[in-house]
Amino acid sequence: MSQVRTSETHPLRIDTLDLPEGGRIGITFCPGKHQQDAMTGRWARDLEADLEAIRAWGAAAVITLIEDHEFAELSVHGLGEGVTERGMAWYHLPIPDMAVPDTSWERRWQESAPAIHSLLDDGGQVLVHCKGGLGRAGTVAARLLIERGEAPSDAMVKVRSVRRGAIENTVQERYLIGLQPRLVPGA
Repeated sequence: MSQVRTSETHPLRIDTLDLPEGGRIGITFCPGKHQQDAMTGRWARDLEADLEAIRAWGAAAVITLIEDHEFAELSVHGLGEGVTERGMAWYHLPIPDMAVPDTSWERRWQESAPAIHSLLDDGGQVLVHCKGGLGRAGTVAARLLIERGEAPSDAMVKVRSVRRGAIENTVQERYLIGLQPRLVPGA
């Protein structure tokens, strides 16, 4: 029987991209998650402890990419409320596991991205997470870099240099390669 990974035995690891202008993007897995059959073993994390670790890291905002049904599957029902109670902005922008943003996501992103980039412009820290912290979180972290003027291939290299295994499949790679480096309002 494998060891259960908890917030105590495996403190939340936030892999960090330092931006030239002073902001930082953090990438991690779902805080507080409970999973019986993850590829990395069994997880029984403490949501409150993980949110405190995120606050202590200095996050001004948290971008949650898990879908609605995953809140129940991972036993993280109070995630959004816990983020906002700690004074951090919360952006719930769900993407299906192993997938890329669709047109509905793109519309919501266009509403949220200026405020997120403004935080980064001011030297703030933004944390991005999905369930495992690789595919969806890596893809959105790379997208943030691309929107700040980074070439897609360079953005993927930078994300993978801090979060090994990030951007998990060719669908996600192709999505990023298809993005044009551009500065969004607020970036």
